[in-house]
Amino acid sequence: MSTSSTGGEPDAERVLSAALRAQATGNGNAEPESAPNRRPPRQPKPRRLPVSRVLLYALLLGILVGGVAGVISML
Repeated sequence: MSTSSTGGEPDAERVLSAALRAQATGNGNAEPESAPNRRPPRQPKPRRLPVSRVLLYALLLGILVGGVAGVISML
């Protein structure tokens, strides 16, 4: 069994995990397996706000509203 580096007692989490794994597989070997060295999954990049599209939409909407207000005021 593996032991902790500070004392001679086995690490409780490793012992419990090995016992549960041995019980689940029906294997008499309760020694914990070494975990493979894997990279943590990459975090997706946060989506940026479509600033240019919003500004273009606001400009076109302003021109349209200004045109409608100008036509209404001439009547």
